[in-house]
Amino acid sequence: MKKIFLAVVLLMATLQSFSQCACCAGAGIGSSNGDFNNGILTLPQKMFLVEAYSDYRTIKDGNAPQEDEKLLTKMLISSVGVRYGISKSLTVSVLLPYVNLYTNNGSDGGLGDLILLGNYTIFSKNKLNFVIQGGIELPTGVQKSSRFDNTTVIVGSGSYDPMIGVLFSKQWDKLTLNGNALYKHTTNGFQDNYYGSLSVHGVGVSYKINGKTSICEMDSLDTKTVSNFGLSATVGYSGEWLDKLKEDNVVDEDSGHYLGLANFGGTFLYKKWAFPLTLSLPIINKMNGLQNDFGYRFRVGIIRAF
Repeated sequence: MKKIFLAVVLLMATLQSFSQCACCAGAGIGSSNGDFNNGILTLPQKMFLVEAYSDYRTIKDGNAPQEDEKLLTKMLISSVGVRYGISKSLTVSVLLPYVNLYTNNGSDGGLGDLILLGNYTIFSKNKLNFVIQGGIELPTGVQKSSRFDNTTVIVGSGSYDPMIGVLFSKQWDKLTLNGNALYKHTTNGFQDNYYGSLSVHGVGVSYKINGKTSICEMDSLDTKTVSNFGLSATVGYSGEWLDKLKEDNVVDEDSGHYLGLANFGGTFLYKKWAFPLTLSLPIINKMNGLQNDFGYRFRVGIIRAF
């Protein structure tokens, strides 16, 4: 019996929204493609940030065998999260996803794995910032019988999976350069199966078109000198590598990949609100064995600072 496995998809949909500006409001593009930031990698002390995202993804028809399961055609990944600035150097965050799966024979959905992360600034000078990142993915995702065919839907890994990463940013007058890399070590989960470790990386450039670049500015500057509105644009590249899955100690040769995405997006800000959106187009689809390629992705978010 084949399984539809989405823990990695869910992580890719969320972890890079943590691998960037803790304000997440410089110039957003999304999902694993990264909501590239405005150079602020940790929140001001005692600031809360609440965020919600919707990530729509398509999957191309290809030569992957269908057999007794219906192939996915698209998915919608929704997530909600909270971040908090413990100090000016340390920000902690939590995010919980929910996924909807679609095939030509119906749809299904389920709760994904909860992600806990922390960002700690190790260097900050002349608008050049370096941050280390660590966290864990908790096994809150569901395993259930599919409503659209004779398979098992696994939305999560069923294991506790540690993560570690690095981030950097450099700001100029209107430009911000951002980069990140993060690795998740997957341990054996449901039925003692291995669902593949994951590594993601990205780089992007944000350009301030108008006004402020971050909802954090309202807390750090005189509000009389800061515009209530802001608009910025971002272009970038992100990549993600997934190891091959292993079930019953047998490696699935039709699993694992390297995906490269070109990202185009922007963020509109109003007072302490931010609205990032992203269009991501695959430029590298290196799949192991017989798998269908990824299609385009579109992501939109709503963020509120307190």
